[in-house]
Formats: sequence, C-alpha cells, structure tokens
Amino acid sequence: MNQIEERIKEFKKWYHQQLTYHQKAMEHFSNIIENIDKVDQVLFRLKTAEECIKKFNRKYLPYLDSDSSFQIQDYITDLIGVRAVCYYSDDLVSIKRSLKKHFRVMETTDKTSLLEKTENQFGYKGLHLQLRLKKKRGAETNITDFSSLEFELQIRTVIQDAWSILDHKIKYKKSIPHNLKRRINRLSALFEIADEEFLSIKKEILQEEKIISDRLRKKGALDTSLPLDVFRFLYIAKKHFTDYKFNEYKVDNFVQEILIQNSDFTEHDLELAITKNILFSNKIEKAQNQILNPYTKIRYCLYRFNHKVFANILSSYQKEVISDYI
Repeated sequence: MNQIEERIKEFKKWYHQQLTYHQKAMEHFSNIIENIDKVDQVLFRLKTAEECIKKFNRKYLPYLDSDSSFQIQDYITDLIGVRAVCYYSDDLVSIKRSLKKHFRVMETTDKTSLLEKTENQFGYKGLHLQLRLKKKRGAETNITDFSSLEFELQIRTVIQDAWSILDHKIKYKKSIPHNLKRRINRLSALFEIADEEFLSIKKEILQEEKIISDRLRKKGALDTSLPLDVFRFLYIAKKHFTDYKFNEYKVDNFVQEILIQNSDFTEHDLELAITKNILFSNKIEKAQNQILNPYTKIRYCLYRFNHKVFANILSSYQKEVISDYI
C-alpha cells in the first residue's frame, strides 16, 4: 500500500469515527444561524468521505511533495456546509455582522465582487465565509465543544440561490460554442437584474411608507385626482384606525376589491365615505355586540356611501344586517 492509499484509509477511518460529532455540530451551527435576523431559510449538508477525497485529489494533492507527511482532513475546510438564504442583497452584510456575535470569521470570499470585476464570466453570486464557533466563557462542562471546527457558510439571496441551482444544471459551460455561452451570460444577467430590481422595489416601498407617516404627521392634503392604491388607502385607514396593524396582503386584496367596484375611486372619496358613515358602522358594531375589524367597518361605510356602486362589497349576511339600520 503506497502513502496516498494509506492516507485515504486513515481519513476514512477518521471520517466514520467523527461522523456523529460532525452531524451534531452541523445541526448546532444551523440552529444558531436560522435565528439570525433576516435569514429566511437554512440548508445544510455534510460532505461524504468520497467527496472529500475527490476534492483533496483534485485541489491539493498535485501540489504536495510525494514524501510529505499530511492528513487529508486538514485540507477539507467545507466538510460541514451551511447555506443561509435571505430576501434582499443588502441583507448579506447585515447577516455577516450578526454572525460575528456567535462565530469567528476565518476567511471571506465575496463571489459577488469577484464576478462584478469580470466582463464575460457567468456563475452565481453570494458571500462565502469560513467560520468557527466562539468559545463561550464559563460554558458548562457537559456541553459538547464545537469551537475547534471550521465550516463553510454560503449566504445568498433567494434569486442568487435559484441561479446557483440552475447554474449547476447547465452542462459544458466553459468550452461551448459562442452562441450558447452568450445565451447563458444573458440568462445570468437577467437574474442579476432581478436581484437589483427586487432590492430597489423594497427601498421604494419603504420610501412610500415613510411618506404615509410624514403625511399623517403633517396632516397632508387629500388627493382627488389619482385612483386609490395601497399607500393612499393606508394614509386614510391609519387616520381612522390608529391602533390597528394592517397586513400588507389584506390591504392589497382589499384595495383591488374597491377598485373593481370603481376604478376611479380616490383617497378623497374614501375619506368622505369613512367620515360620513363611521358612526353608522360603529352603531352596527354595538348592536351586534361584537368588535368589527376595520375592513368590515369600511365595507359598511362604502356601501352606505354609494350602495349602487358598492353593491357587491358586502356579503349577503352583511346586507341583511345593514338592512335593519338603513
């Protein structure tokens, strides 16, 4: 048996002896990371012994002296691999900052920066970190110590993660005809644009929400020209229901429902409908002896404001209830 075969045999023995320990460490690291703010999903895997040996033979063995003493496990820094997925590209920096509370960053590879420095390369972006768990002072002696283990963490947005999965499915990416390579580059660019647009839209939505807060504080004038949208709806609704937390999905659906009845309905119209009829909605609430949510109250207000236009804004049951008070 030659030296390489002997080292492989030793590595396989070590791998199986440490398997349970590494599996527990992987789960422990993943549990910490999934509780970090802005992390939406955590995936993890443990490299098989065969995968580790293949990587060592390909990446390190050709550069080692034939008579050098080495252990394969010393060269495998991604035996434990964890992937954290977030929504927006600016979350990557925030997550990295939060990780430092729990881990020491041994090495950082910014795949995004590396790719952006090239003109014609394609691939997936993201942030790759080599981490070690910080050793807690005064830790209980019966708790397993994983602080000596180094592992790889990949942080990606959902769009970067989707492209990385597809990227690995594309065969023959390096030595293919120009027209195929160009199409792959175009596809990669589309994913990059999507990531940037997703972040840009988030920022613009936050800006619109800030405008709502400013308008509420300054008691801004009502718009009478543009049709209602979620932001104009929230400006009016939050004036009348200050303590209610409006869910964005419900607001979006409710605004669409209003616009189906009247596509030209404005925030000024909504303000009039609520102001003139909120006491009526409160009267129904009191008579029914139950708390009505803002959406139901606004429905009653809209129906009473113009029952012909908003004939379908109420359910059959709600129309029966309201008939006793009109």
